[in-house]
Order: sequence, then structure tokens, then C-alpha cells
Amino acid sequence: MAPKLDFNGKTVFVTGGSAGLGLEISKAVAAQGAHVTIFARRQKLLDEARSIIKDARRSKEQEINAISVNLANASEVDSVFRAQPRLPDMLFCCAGGTPGQVGFINDLTPAQLETCMQNNYLTAAFCAQMMLKIWTEDDKTAKGTAPLTRHIVFINSVAAFCTVPGMGAYSAPKSAVRGLADCLRMEALVYSSPTRKYSIHCAFPSTFISDAFFEEQKGKPLLTKEIEGTVGTPEELMRKHPSAKKEADLILAGVAKGDFAICDESVESPILFANMVGVSPRRGLGIYDTIMSLVMAFAWPLIGRPWWDGLCKKYSPTWHASRKP
Repeated sequence: MAPKLDFNGKTVFVTGGSAGLGLEISKAVAAQGAHVTIFARRQKLLDEARSIIKDARRSKEQEINAISVNLANASEVDSVFRAQPRLPDMLFCCAGGTPGQVGFINDLTPAQLETCMQNNYLTAAFCAQMMLKIWTEDDKTAKGTAPLTRHIVFINSVAAFCTVPGMGAYSAPKSAVRGLADCLRMEALVYSSPTRKYSIHCAFPSTFISDAFFEEQKGKPLLTKEIEGTVGTPEELMRKHPSAKKEADLILAGVAKGDFAICDESVESPILFANMVGVSPRRGLGIYDTIMSLVMAFAWPLIGRPWWDGLCKKYSPTWHASRKP
């Protein structure tokens, strides 16, 4: 039987919890008995999400809160986190996305690059940093010797391993989040003690269905869709790719297993992680990741790169034609 975390009575913070994967994770942990506080910018969406999460909770005794905050502002995050009545046991960093920043780097504005970095990297970095500061300050005065594990879960993307033309603004901050998570996994060993354990996880989902995905599709170049396999009608894509709910369940299962890197059931997520494992610990016993890293060392230069490069060259006339006055 797969291991499960006990969320009953625990407190969970979810940034970006008003929609998409963040909302699905919030619903899932609420259904297992957790007190949940979601954070995002738009209060209207937060209020709607809070109602949905309340309907999913196991008991009416569970507290479900929705807080508006600019997650890319460190001082705001610090103030809001400290103002909450409950100290969380887990933080899920789900804020991000790129509906307004898809396109070739040459066609984007500097402001779009900056916004994408704020939305996808700074929201994760500041929230994790402020949470760790609050937790480690609490450790100084905490009473009792009962062991306690605190988790930070970064919701990242396969874009952290493998950038695709048209997604450059998004890939850069996602690569940065992966680097941050790798660093914090090791630093967590420093912060831990006999009574406090800090556990860091980083999830790398591939394409999944959400409102943000379909919004992103509107501005995505055809080349990008061809490489990532998102050409098709909405109905076809919904049959091909998993729902946000399924991804949420897979992520929670990965956290329960204690994995640092959490890959989904797509072909690309585990293969790309194995190819770019770096200093990250391999999953489980490491057998699959080790074998696939050797396979990819030969397969990518011979098959993957020539295919992608060929698609880029084929698309070149289309791009040049679009720029003619």
C-alpha cells in the first residue's frame, strides 16, 4: 500500500491556491482533515476558491481562510504569514504560470520577462524564505520533545529541465526554482534537529489541463505546440493530458513517499529529470533514473536534438513572414 501523509488537524498554506493546481491541492488536503489557508492576489477568486474548499473539507471544524497578498513582495509575505492564527505544518508554493508571457524571446517585452520572473521565481523564493524564518524562530522557543516534520513543496514544471522555443520567459524562472529547491534540500539538513525535521520537495508536472493552460494556448506559437505535443482541439487535449486533480493526487503521493523530485506519469517528466538529475537525489532506489540517464545520454543527441532543431528550421520562414510590413 502506498504511504499517505496524515493531514488530519494539520495546517497547510497554499500559495496560488485560488485556481488550477493550487486549488486542487487545497481541496485534496482539506478532504483529508487539514486546516487550509490559500494566498493569491485577487480577492474575488480567493473567495470563490474558499467556498469550494469548504465544501470539500472533512469537518466543519476545519478552518479555511483566503488571504489577498502580493506574493512577489517579501515584506508583504512576511507580514501576512506572521499574522495568521495557526503556524503551518506544510507550505505548497503553487503560484505562477505564463499565460501572458508565451512567445519567442525576441517578440516579448522586457516587462514581460520581468513579470514572468516575479510570478514564477520570486513568489516561490520569498514565500519559502519567509516561512523558514518563521519556523526556525519558532524552534528557538518551542516546548516539548515530540518530533515534528515541516514540508515545503515547490510546484515546478518540466520546463525546468528542458526549455522549448516560445517558452523562454517561463523556463528561466522554473530552472531557478529547481536550483532553489536543490539548495534548500541541503540547507534543510542544517535547520533540522532531533525534534524538528525540514523536508523539501519539488514537483515537475508536464502538461495538464486547467483554465490557465487554455489561456496560454491562445498566444502559443505553433512551433511550441508541435514540440510539446499540444496541437489539437480543446476536446482532444483534454483526452490526451491529465487533469489538475490527477496531478495534485500524484504530487501528494510523492510527498508522502518522501521523494525530493516528484515526476508525474507522463513520458517526458521522469525521462527529462533523469537526463538532468545534477545534484538532486534520484527517486526511490535510483535504478530507473540511473538507467534512463544513460539511455538519454545517447538518445537525445541522436534523436531528440536533431528533431527539435529540424522543427525550428522548418518554422523559420513562418516567423520571418509574420514580421513583414
